Amino acid sequence: MQPRPASTLALLRDSDDGPQVLLLQRTHQAVFMPGYYVFPGGAVDHHDLSLAADGARPAELAANAMLGVEEGGLGYLVAAVRECFEEAGLLLARDGRGAWVDAAHPVLATRHAVARGEASLTVLCREHGLDLCLDRVAYLDHWVTPPGPPRRFDTRFFVAEAPPGQVPLHDGQETIDHCWLTPRQALADRRTGRRRFATPTTAVLHRLAGYDSVQAALAGGTAPASDPAPLTSP
Repeated sequence: MQPRPASTLALLRDSDDGPQVLLLQRTHQAVFMPGYYVFPGGAVDHHDLSLAADGARPAELAANAMLGVEEGGLGYLVAAVRECFEEAGLLLARDGRGAWVDAAHPVLATRHAVARGEASLTVLCREHGLDLCLDRVAYLDHWVTPPGPPRRFDTRFFVAEAPPGQVPLHDGQETIDHCWLTPRQALADRRTGRRRFATPTTAVLHRLAGYDSVQAALAGGTAPASDPAPLTSP
């Protein structure tokens, strides 16, 4: 089985205890990692590639260089933002004046339609005059699921600051709970068995635990990409 291209986005916010990361709990009925806590994410689809194709050629070239791929790099970034919108209800986008999309913006009400394939984020961005903030997304890591699990993914991990003024909410279908935790708190929960994390998520949490602010984490994003690390079964 050929791994599907996928993206995952670790959203951060500053707190008195240091950066907190948004985690979603997958439904216990999921075929892949049931009950595990994850960052928002999923497979790259043709809509992501379509929206990426609308972007400037320099942005595509920069994304390809950052990820170490010949083509399609921008699609990974778009997928990370779209999946975050669908699964967590948070959209990294600005309007024509450069203002962040806030909690009252009508585009946020379309998340479930986008998730069901009834609406395209590409079209919605055009209709509302929005630009996805791909330049605010930093690249962190690359993992590939080994042969064996029912689904395999070639996943790029990204990090970004959570959009101000928006409130996350799990979708109630693929994800059944959400929480903000510092990476150290999340890792402590893993050690005690309170929460379960797959190997790549744990690796990214360890990395994020080394930063004392959101800006430091964003500045710590790596580029260009190195060879993907193998993912052991959770």
